[in-house]
Amino acid sequence: MTEGDQVAVLGVRVRLGDGATADDVRALKAWLERDEPLEELISGEQLRIEERTRTDGQKGRLGPDIELVLQLLGDVATVVALTEYTNRAVKTWKNNRRRLQGGDPDTEIRPLDPDGE
Repeated sequence: MTEGDQVAVLGVRVRLGDGATADDVRALKAWLERDEPLEELISGEQLRIEERTRTDGQKGRLGPDIELVLQLLGDVATVVALTEYTNRAVKTWKNNRRRLQGGDPDTEIRPLDPDGE
């Protein structure tokens, strides 16, 4: 690889929609960081979870302006496996949130776009 070549960023994006708050995003991030398969990837420095401001032009329309990006830092897991782990963890978090607070925010989980992330 020559200088200036870009490496594709692999990972998934989690967006909370209608009915969610910025506090929900932060709570979900903490939940994901403690979920067993994701926690193992984080502790092995193979995964990073970041809060990012949405940049898709839909600012505030469907939920908080913050999204979570789970970025693979090594080839220890596939995007398919990461998406599966994330889906399970988000589903469990939503069930817990519904039980404790009521409401069920919409969620969108999808692979990162390797071109535009």
